[in-house]
Amino acid sequence: MGRNTKYKSDSLCVAIFTLCLAARFVEYFLIETDRTAIGENVLHKAVGIIILALVLKRVNLTWSDIGFQRNGFAGGILKGLLLGSACFTISYGLELAVFILQGNPAHLEIYISSFSLTGSQIKNTDFVFFLLCVLFNIINVWMEEGVFRGLFITILCETRPFMKSTERVICRKSY
Repeated sequence: MGRNTKYKSDSLCVAIFTLCLAARFVEYFLIETDRTAIGENVLHKAVGIIILALVLKRVNLTWSDIGFQRNGFAGGILKGLLLGSACFTISYGLELAVFILQGNPAHLEIYISSFSLTGSQIKNTDFVFFLLCVLFNIINVWMEEGVFRGLFITILCETRPFMKSTERVICRKSY
């Protein structure tokens, strides 16, 4: 099956962005999932993944065309978790050391909280909240990297002279 190039790349990117932004506004201002037990705005990211899948099918691209690979998927997630854990351990370790050297009492609490405009300070310490946090971050990365770094750059590289001139750097799927 050949590529569907009957679309205008600029118009397609603007339409996708507008749909994703509309889903975000609906979730933020109408559904308000950040005020629910979920404590996160994740629905618009799921909608973005669905939009991405539909657009990929429509323009005859595959997930691998925009940089996703089946091989090493779990390994990539584990490497990201390891890197994040190492960075948090080093940064919080240094922060605690500075507090101790200054003579200030310090302690470390591990909990999940959500962003709130109302000042709510709910601290979730159950393991399920940590799993949800990881899951929501995977969904977030999948949508944002898939749409913005994957699909948009792939589509625009086909039609834009500037993108063509920088194709070696941007479009070689080296990520």
